[in-house]
Amino acid sequence: MDKTFKTLDEQVSILRHRGLRISEESKQVLQKENYYSLVNGYKELFIQTPATSSTEEQYKDGASFEEIKALYDFDFELRMLLLRRILRIENNIKSSIAYTFSEQHGHDNYLKIENFDTEVKKNKVNRLKNIIQLLQGIQGEIAKNITKHNSIKHYMTEYGYVPLWVLVNVLSLGTISKFFNLMKQRDRQMVGKSFQIQETDFGNMIGFLTLIRNKCAHDERLFDFSAKTQIPTNTIHESLKIPINSGGQPIKGNHDIFAAFICLKLFLSTEDFTKTAMELNDTLTLLTDKLTVISIDEVLDKMGFPENWLDIKDL
Repeated sequence: MDKTFKTLDEQVSILRHRGLRISEESKQVLQKENYYSLVNGYKELFIQTPATSSTEEQYKDGASFEEIKALYDFDFELRMLLLRRILRIENNIKSSIAYTFSEQHGHDNYLKIENFDTEVKKNKVNRLKNIIQLLQGIQGEIAKNITKHNSIKHYMTEYGYVPLWVLVNVLSLGTISKFFNLMKQRDRQMVGKSFQIQETDFGNMIGFLTLIRNKCAHDERLFDFSAKTQIPTNTIHESLKIPINSGGQPIKGNHDIFAAFICLKLFLSTEDFTKTAMELNDTLTLLTDKLTVISIDEVLDKMGFPENWLDIKDL
């Protein structure tokens, strides 16, 4: 397939040939936005006939560039909304882990293997390896940030160590997720209890939110996100009466964006979550007004949202 450079006029001509309505003004949008990210990234719902080895794809009758751009803009707002909330949750999680670990083992004992869960019956060698890699990674973060963060520099030069509640501020959510999963079970339970979430579910959900956070931070398409892992089935799935598949798992809200939304419900305060739900509803309403060829229900289905998704704020 020809991947040579195409001018704006050539790009517009190709899209029109494939049945997409596009105005001359849209050239300015294509000049500012990446063609691959915008058109190729968000065209799926607007395609009537996919491309084959011998034929070009064809858009649905009436499909327009403006409608694709509307979905693209919606996805940007979705990333910003979720990222803001996940950052707040991240801060809360870090604070709880730092407090619990320091209370149980001291604020400067996070580099000692014995303060982590080594009492496993299976794969103990792998567990020890994971703990050692975690501690090496933490030391690396201290070394990397000693010249970047005044707090790290201050504690290292004045005391020779960095308290955990200071250190967690420079650790990624992914590292914090690993830290939590390697803590002693009693400590994990205490952290989970502070959020009223079972410790096994807690670790799973941190990992899931880490995936979402990374997608947001790297400006990747998000609305149709689907993870290989999934969050545990919980009372929210049951309360919303989400159908179960043949494997006994909910068909929505386990590895999609609605699963992330369920995580927000469990981690955020009632007030914060209600505000989040209403903001998302407003953003969806704005998108609905701009859609003609596809429906908002098709978008919600890609997101894994059930029809009664807004009821989650009242649970």
